[in-house]
Amino acid sequence: MKRTIEISASFTGVISTGNYENEKPMFAVKEVIEMPQEESETLVLFDNDFIQQRQKELHTICHKQFKQRADAAYAERIAATYKDIRFYEGKEGLKYPSVTSIVGLDKNFFMPADELAQYAARGTVIHKQIEIFLETGEWKEPQDIPEVSADYMAVKCGSLGLDCSDVDFRSFYKDYPFKVLEQECVCINDEFRYGGRLDLKVVIESTNKGKWDKIPEVIFDEPTILDIKTSASLDKTYALTQNAGYSKCHPDVKQLGVVHLTKDNRCGYAKPVIENNIERYWNLFLHKLGIFRNRYGI
Repeated sequence: MKRTIEISASFTGVISTGNYENEKPMFAVKEVIEMPQEESETLVLFDNDFIQQRQKELHTICHKQFKQRADAAYAERIAATYKDIRFYEGKEGLKYPSVTSIVGLDKNFFMPADELAQYAARGTVIHKQIEIFLETGEWKEPQDIPEVSADYMAVKCGSLGLDCSDVDFRSFYKDYPFKVLEQECVCINDEFRYGGRLDLKVVIESTNKGKWDKIPEVIFDEPTILDIKTSASLDKTYALTQNAGYSKCHPDVKQLGVVHLTKDNRCGYAKPVIENNIERYWNLFLHKLGIFRNRYGI
């Protein structure tokens, strides 16, 4: 006759740092072990030790689940309290802060919210135009792109009088060609628990150099992260630190690049910035990540 052993464990606790007051989840797990008769007779003397050890292991599993829920609940509370922090879905339901939120901590602290919204809307429109152009070869006007209609209206009717047509990505792409590997790609780093969306992962080809050969830092024929900036001025350190965060989700990347589309130049763009010392800016990113976690606890 076969013998059955049922082992169970549970863990519960109060989460006082979540979005809901004193959330009290409980996690339980149970397993049934069926042994042949000959084994059950042999193991009868060791049942207590075996059961106690297995209960500890199951209890550890439940506690881990509780801790994950507590971390997720706290991240949800932070997201609800600080609307300007963006989150990405990480493993096991955890919420990871975005690269932009980490690197841009306090960056726009003194700019009114309505002005920030207008600049962000302009950037969204131009990025969508570039995405469609690189996918199809067709340059679409903002009013012909339904996905960005609200952003385009925010730009067109905004108090700042911003314009989406005063920069020229197509001229940049003609002068500085590249092969697209990925674009608008979500990056998740489970080791350091952050996420983001990079603009472009490309290869600058040695067979189609264009004006890239006038930039000594360029490494040809290797994966490169290119970030498109549409801001009035370029903060090179900010942009490269942001890209370094993305690069650690793509270990094959050998260099970082920043493309600044600006109306201050007659051609509609500035000379691109290339950096292959990724570790320098990765260390800056880790410093920013440490400050972010000390402030928000996530």
